[in-house]
Amino acid sequence: PAILWAFILAFLMLLPSDSFPESKLFSYDKIAHIGVFFILATLVGWASIAIQKRVLLTKKELMIVLTITLLYSSTLEFLQQLVPGRMTDLYDFIANSVGGLLGVIVFSIFTRKKFAKLKLML
Repeated sequence: PAILWAFILAFLMLLPSDSFPESKLFSYDKIAHIGVFFILATLVGWASIAIQKRVLLTKKELMIVLTITLLYSSTLEFLQQLVPGRMTDLYDFIANSVGGLLGVIVFSIFTRKKFAKLKLML
């Protein structure tokens, strides 16, 4: 799911278009950026758990999830300057980063609580 979502993000973010509204710091566009990178970070976190066959990720592994999300975000933002009608936008990258960070935080809290519940059941 994380790879599929990454392809969907790349497709949408690299569509050529001259009709996108100008970027503002607080707009619906930024909320969308936060949301989609929140989802990406969460999916990358779940993929990491599935690959490692564990219930929790270490802090280092959570940082790797965040790093993957941020590198992907910066790559897409850079590639947008190569697409007609698109441009690299620092505020988009900031929104993407906020979404990735929130995704990692919520993912970490959710998995720790789930782990605690599993431990209590045993």
